[in-house]
Amino acid sequence: MVAEQEDDWAPLTPEQLAQRPWEVQAPVDAAEAGFAEVAPKPTPIAPLPEPAPEKPLSACQEKMVRDLQERVAKAGPGNSLIAQVQRREQRWQRKQKAATRVAGQLAATCVIGEAPKAPEPEFEIEKQTDMDPRELEPWFQELPEVERQRLRERWTAERHKFDHTGKAWRSRMKRAAAYGTMSFAVTGLLMSFLFMDLMVLLSCLIVGPFAGMVAQLLGGERFTYGLLGLVGFVAAIGNGIMLPFAWYGMIFSIATMAALGMDGEMRRAAGCRDD
Repeated sequence: MVAEQEDDWAPLTPEQLAQRPWEVQAPVDAAEAGFAEVAPKPTPIAPLPEPAPEKPLSACQEKMVRDLQERVAKAGPGNSLIAQVQRREQRWQRKQKAATRVAGQLAATCVIGEAPKAPEPEFEIEKQTDMDPRELEPWFQELPEVERQRLRERWTAERHKFDHTGKAWRSRMKRAAAYGTMSFAVTGLLMSFLFMDLMVLLSCLIVGPFAGMVAQLLGGERFTYGLLGLVGFVAAIGNGIMLPFAWYGMIFSIATMAALGMDGEMRRAAGCRDD
């Protein structure tokens, strides 16, 4: 033990202040000086307090808890962002469990070796009288239903594109003949009373269909129908055209036939079918 220790906090003397850095004596080590190291004393740990005993809930508190549980059950799943994330996580976990279970079942039932070849599909096709032979080929059966329907319609149109040739033309001729017969029938009926001769009505009924069809062949316009009304009336009346009251019948025939021609023009101008 050192009898006397210098105080580290004491002010330096003039001799110590005049010393150079390498002339200052190093501090004395505690072990060399004979000081014994003292181990720190462990701090005693205070024991944790014992948890307070649970107090039983009163009847009022139990009723409040039951009411809260019922309200939560009635409210259903929440719509908040946290609830949506929780449901998404639960759904993903269920999918993972199902995938693991199915993978285990497949591994248990897996057959070692080559799998048997699947039987080729058999297509049941009802043979139709108007069916294209290409519909029985395998490549046609592998197409989607929409594409198959499109090809059926196209092939059917190619097979029957000449079936209705002249049908529209015949329909127009029939309508024109009916128009001419109707117009000249009314005109012939009026003229037969004026001439007191039913032969006028018969001649008008004969001339009317031809006048209507010729007017349709020449274009089917109102001027064409009106011109054929004049020509047909002169052919039906004959020599009686020189009588004064025959001019009224001629004007009536021209007007009715021109009206029928205008009806056809209006139908075509409006985009209606003329067949």
